[in-house]
Amino acid sequence: MSVMNNNTAGHSRPNTAADPAQSQLNPSSPHVDPHQLDHISIHSPRRILFLYGSQTGCAQDVAENAAREARRMHFSASVSSMDDYDRSLLIREHFVVFIASTTGQGEEPDNMKKFWKFLLRKSHPSDALDHMEYTVLGLGDSSYIKFNWPAKKLYKRLMQLGAVPFYEPAYADDQHYLGVDGTLGPWLTGLWKVALEKYPIPPHLGIIPESIIFQNSFSLSFDQRDITTSISKPDPAPLCADIPEPGTFLATMMQNRRITDAMHSQDVRHIDLVINDPLFPGYHPGDVLSMRPRNLSKDVSEFLEYNGWTSIADDPLTIVENLADHPLPKHISHRQTLRSLFTNYLNVFTTPRTSFFQLLIHFTPNEDEKDKLREFVSPAGQDDLYSYSHRMRRTIFEVMQDFKDVRIPLNYILDVFPVIMPRSFSIASAPLASVQEQHQSESLNGGVPSAVATSNGQLDSGNLEGELQWKVDLCVAIVHYKTKLWKWRTGICTKWLQSLHAASDPAVPIEGGDAESGSEASKEPSQFMVRVQRGTLKLPKDPSTPLICIGPGTGVAPMRSFLHHRIYAQGATKNVLFFGCRKRAMDYHYREEWEQLEREGTLRVFAACSRDQDEKVYVQHLIEAQGELVWKYLHEEKGLILLSGSSNRMPADVTRALQRVIAAHGNMSIEQANDYLTKVEKEGRFQQECWA
Repeated sequence: MSVMNNNTAGHSRPNTAADPAQSQLNPSSPHVDPHQLDHISIHSPRRILFLYGSQTGCAQDVAENAAREARRMHFSASVSSMDDYDRSLLIREHFVVFIASTTGQGEEPDNMKKFWKFLLRKSHPSDALDHMEYTVLGLGDSSYIKFNWPAKKLYKRLMQLGAVPFYEPAYADDQHYLGVDGTLGPWLTGLWKVALEKYPIPPHLGIIPESIIFQNSFSLSFDQRDITTSISKPDPAPLCADIPEPGTFLATMMQNRRITDAMHSQDVRHIDLVINDPLFPGYHPGDVLSMRPRNLSKDVSEFLEYNGWTSIADDPLTIVENLADHPLPKHISHRQTLRSLFTNYLNVFTTPRTSFFQLLIHFTPNEDEKDKLREFVSPAGQDDLYSYSHRMRRTIFEVMQDFKDVRIPLNYILDVFPVIMPRSFSIASAPLASVQEQHQSESLNGGVPSAVATSNGQLDSGNLEGELQWKVDLCVAIVHYKTKLWKWRTGICTKWLQSLHAASDPAVPIEGGDAESGSEASKEPSQFMVRVQRGTLKLPKDPSTPLICIGPGTGVAPMRSFLHHRIYAQGATKNVLFFGCRKRAMDYHYREEWEQLEREGTLRVFAACSRDQDEKVYVQHLIEAQGELVWKYLHEEKGLILLSGSSNRMPADVTRALQRVIAAHGNMSIEQANDYLTKVEKEGRFQQECWA
């Protein structure tokens, strides 16, 4: 339903500008000239620094939005990720706001890890930061055991180094019915009250009105156009190759096949990738693979057409940085086209954050739309905003179609639209230790290995380039659902993965394919950059230690990695897998594989197929049914339990089942069983890796 009853979804806007590349660059609303803020400098006592650690972009968005508000109050506000900040300057900062999100099971975001290690140095004196006043905002999800762990540890460590809190910390919870905004709004209100009490606005100045927009962080400078040639190219060559991000390697897709029944509602894919790079260091069982997806060309073309940018979509341009503390993300080249920006880097098909609605107010002349947007971003309008945006999972593009008079200037697109963030998946395969040793040995001796490091104990030969290739398997559920809008929603990454072409796909001509699939003119398999990161789950050092894996649905992915490593590389036999699905014939992932391992005596499998009988059966029920075995492996033989899967109800249900098993077989009360399980968890013998 349209907010303003003027939904124009699916229709483009007329473009009447004589030169759209120039006429659409800047806003018509008043904006702050940077020279008007010359009184704000790094030497100002009213300087405030926002340092963030962000995995998905949320903490960065909060920091940048808070900095804009600070500048309205004439604070000298700077923003940086913690790892990009020059740590040698930290002893000069006196007023700092830290914003830290959480990734994995209580882990620091990637762009906070180096900063956190720096703070942990034992050589720092206890008064190293006694000149600094600070506060911390954590962004987390209380369905995870280590809720807001990085923010809480950061707050404590800063205090240990002598820093003084000037405002109470806050730990926002994504489980709040308003998400993190439920905590963020009230916390920021209190923050500004305290900040202004400490550093009042100079008497001759007033708060800059919200009707004024700040200077754009970037400008788009289009190349000189030749009016004698056509500027619309149906298949333009890229201006430049992607800038490889540090630590990424090129992967080739070998398989992309559905492993759930065609009649099943959930499409789950088994994806095989091969990495053929002599610099690739390999990976460990349970590691995580991340990739940065792209938007599909047909979706981008529709977006460009709607905004009247089709005629200039393929014109070369240069991105110019306007602010010293806001550089272009390192993986984005300065030389682009609009089409390449919206295909490869900017995410207009995600649910927008509150800051997006705040910025839209500046870009519509329609007073009714302005009023509705102001209502959405007000404290009283948070319920309405949540119902309109998050509950319906409206995308940025759909919001723009609802607010039909919105015109976003081209010079502001990098401020308004979020960057596509990497998506992470647990690796579902395991490299063999013997293969790694062989590769290292032959490389050192000048030999040329010619094998593929597979997950099932076999070495596939036939590598034409004569180098060891690393095979990486993924088990990915395609995000595809409907909301009350009755329109299908598909996750940007899984939608992109669905479109990619694998080497094993049938060799038939493709017409009208997507550029990102690499299959428009040939059947070459798709290639893209990936990064391997250490997972949070760890195997026991001794392969004779019993292992109990609990992995319903795609939570079985890391379990497959661990079990393959233990069985094929270590010869371990005390392995148990509790798997959960809906129907044995529909979505029992890797069923034939598990049954074969069970016949070989290296694995015991218990599958809870919840819809195969009248009474639903889940993994927690089978854990209790196999309580004697679980107790024996956990208590008597000091075994390990690994849990992976959805973070909704499953982890809590499994934990309660384990408590009942411990109570029944260990002659304990439930309270004693809970203490026992907590002790086991602290010993690292009960580990969880779950996701929302």
